[in-house]
Amino acid sequence: MRQSKAKRWRIEPGDETIEQELVRDLKVYPVVAKLLVNRGITTAEAGRDFLYGNVGDLLDPYLLKGMKEAVPLIQDAIATQKRIVIYGDYDVDGITATSLMYRFLKRCGANVSYYIPERQSEGYGLNEEALEHIIQQGTELVITVDCGISSYDIVEGVRDRLNMIITDHHTAPPDIPRAAAVINHKQPDCPYPDKNLSGVGVAFKVCQAVWQERTGAEYLDDMDIVALGTVADVVPLVGENRIIVREGLKKMMTSPNMGIDALVAVAGLQGRKLTTGHIGFTLAPRLNAAGRVTHATRAVELLTAADMATANTIAEELQETNLERQTIERGIHEAARQDVINQGEAAHKVIVVAGEGWHPGVIGIVASRLVEEFYRPSMVISIHDGVGKGSCRSIDNCNIYDALKSAEDLLLQFGGHKQAAGFSIEADKIPALRERLAAYCEANLTAEDYVPIIDIDSELEPGEVTVELVDQIETLEPYGMGNSTPVFAINPIAVQDVYLLGQQKNHCKIILQSQIGPLDAIIWHGADYHREVFPDERVKVAFSLQKNEWQGRISPQLMVQDLALLDEQPIKLTAEGLREMYVIVRSIFRSATAPRYIVESEVLHRHPDNQTNKEAMLSLDVFKELGILQEEATDDGMALYRWCHVKEKLELITSLTFLKYSA
Repeated sequence: MRQSKAKRWRIEPGDETIEQELVRDLKVYPVVAKLLVNRGITTAEAGRDFLYGNVGDLLDPYLLKGMKEAVPLIQDAIATQKRIVIYGDYDVDGITATSLMYRFLKRCGANVSYYIPERQSEGYGLNEEALEHIIQQGTELVITVDCGISSYDIVEGVRDRLNMIITDHHTAPPDIPRAAAVINHKQPDCPYPDKNLSGVGVAFKVCQAVWQERTGAEYLDDMDIVALGTVADVVPLVGENRIIVREGLKKMMTSPNMGIDALVAVAGLQGRKLTTGHIGFTLAPRLNAAGRVTHATRAVELLTAADMATANTIAEELQETNLERQTIERGIHEAARQDVINQGEAAHKVIVVAGEGWHPGVIGIVASRLVEEFYRPSMVISIHDGVGKGSCRSIDNCNIYDALKSAEDLLLQFGGHKQAAGFSIEADKIPALRERLAAYCEANLTAEDYVPIIDIDSELEPGEVTVELVDQIETLEPYGMGNSTPVFAINPIAVQDVYLLGQQKNHCKIILQSQIGPLDAIIWHGADYHREVFPDERVKVAFSLQKNEWQGRISPQLMVQDLALLDEQPIKLTAEGLREMYVIVRSIFRSATAPRYIVESEVLHRHPDNQTNKEAMLSLDVFKELGILQEEATDDGMALYRWCHVKEKLELITSLTFLKYSA
């Protein structure tokens, strides 16, 4: 099983007539007009709303069904000091929704506390045991955030003893719980026009409605918390969500919540312009780590901290928890990845890997990483006491829920949606599950479905890539689902040089040639390109754009989504050439191991003139197959080669790479 490298480019056709109208009516640059059309924005009014919408355009919270019933209950509970419990969830949407509602009700003088279930022992959503405990404590009102819409039976069991207000954003089932009030824009007959709010977004609308009743003013505080949860939950960043996130990012950089400020500091982002990428890939994982490894209440304590010293202490704890999560995840990922490689053809259609004692809190992340690397529907299973708990992630054209449905007789339970799902299974049935899912994929997917697609907004000439272009497209920020980061393409362009970057030398920088000077292209986790792409070769490249500032100079920087060679060079491996490379490679090792990037860099600089760069690099693959070289890694992830002394005679015919390129 090899990594998925080839990608399909799908270039947006655009609409020149509409683009010209938008340029005229909105006074925007042609590239901005094209990007708007690509995102389905085809009128000047829609364009103005998208580009210039502000807090004054937020919708009336009373348009939400159930709001007029919920607000008096909350007002009464505040006024009479009834005990209120906010029942949340352990993901970032639930953490931020809990924090927002708790801070708001405290500000209103309420007698309020919160409860978040433990991820492993209680799982998602309302549970009877927790509610019974809450009732025994004398609670008179429970407000759920980011959960509850699917808990009809549980609500029925307590509704005569406890007032409940359900606020949620998940798809509503046929039977809506008979709570005192239910606020969910996706429930039947809800007239609220924006159906994309996150759980914290719905909680924010409740706060707005209560604040209107209490003060007559708009409630716009804590929008940084709302933005954090909105981005983390990967809801479409259009409509209200776009306004919330834009305003929340501003607040993060001017007057942030103390907990967010502390989190930004430990993440090393102080002084930087914060983006949705920083939220999704840097801040949110640190909050999520609490729910995955310890308990999510610690993350709520961070966002509700009353002083900076407390916030800093908790942020440092979450930083350590996240490092622990990364260590756990890295170990499981490496074991899972090796299992995929060892399975060979068995993992060709679908990936199913399992491990005894794997931490169930990180298997979803590992499944996502396997999809990124191999582009196969991927299922990672943690086995405890003979029962496996599985997490699934899928590819574009594979409905993973339907795939599980085809094997439901093998499963103890399952649930989810098209792209992500979970299940439990008896461990001895995992091989049968792998076979069943492979059969499903064989019947429902084509070979083309296993090639990832990159949507290209526009093709550019190298000379068009300027700082001014980056400034123009930044008007579309913030980016996220429903408004993805613009992707451009250049085809063809020549390579000038290739470098490795980062402490572990696991990132790649390729310098490309253009009429107006060199263009820097960065490939995160792209170390493979160092041994596959060489100076003077022609490539095509798909990329997003950002600015790079270095020593006072600002230049455009290409963040590579895909890069492929345009010309295939002939490759010929010979026994004599490999003998020459053996001597060179052996001389590089001054001890038993050497960093992989040093070995490969030396090979590129020292190989014989009668061998190409590619042929020299392939010699390393031959040596690995012969057992002369062995790949390893340090504890912090640095890739190494180990030189192995092989006593028996080496037979080149045992190397598949040699056989392939020696004919």
